[in-house]
Amino acid sequence: MNYNFNMNRFGRLFLKHTAEHYKSYLMSLAVLIGVLVLGGCFLVYMVEARLDKNIQSALYMIMLFLSGTIFTSTVLTDMGDRKKAVAWLTLPASHFEKYLVAWVYSLLIFLVVYTASFYLSAVFVVNIKQYNGHSYGVLNIFDKWIFQMCMVYAFLHSVALYGAVFFERLHFIKTAFVFFISLALLVIINKIMLGALLGRAVESTPPFGNVRFSGSDQEVRLAENLQGPYMIYLVMVLAVIFWIAAYWRLKEKQV
Repeated sequence: MNYNFNMNRFGRLFLKHTAEHYKSYLMSLAVLIGVLVLGGCFLVYMVEARLDKNIQSALYMIMLFLSGTIFTSTVLTDMGDRKKAVAWLTLPASHFEKYLVAWVYSLLIFLVVYTASFYLSAVFVVNIKQYNGHSYGVLNIFDKWIFQMCMVYAFLHSVALYGAVFFERLHFIKTAFVFFISLALLVIINKIMLGALLGRAVESTPPFGNVRFSGSDQEVRLAENLQGPYMIYLVMVLAVIFWIAAYWRLKEKQV
């Protein structure tokens, strides 16, 4: 028998996790749908915002990143409680199977449930009020842009999952703090290095982003068309690295 992974053992562990947490997950889902519907209604009626597909896409991205990382930071909260951690670590299953349950719930299942919830909420919200005799359509969840946002979420998920394993308390807050500080430092270092390389001041830009600086009479942008593909490749590579790091960090946990 393979100690690291056995399908029957994984299935039983998955069902056990579901039975123990389904109530809290359903409550979280109800809260998510409530926030989406009430937030959309607030925009439509109070702010008089027209929820076209651009606004829907922005809301989809913001809520995905925020709710997804918060949920991911909670899937391994038992590791921060010594009593629960002992019970979790002594389960007759491998660390990989335990890690895989958390990974599947917080990435695959969450993406499907969140996207379905957002789509249904958007269908309701955009049809409760019409502008000039017609309502706006709902964003296409199979659009390439949505797929790219899911790839970015995969990276944020990997960071949040690593933070959930690394920190024992206040997982989300500590992970978010370290992430934004690291991102700010990375942007500053990248700006300094690009300025030294080009011999001129450049605007702040993320790594692998387009390079912008002012010429004699116009703004110059370099590698603008390559930003999207390289950024997606970068975030996916980083996501895999953080997923692997989170797993090995979890393997270090002892009773």
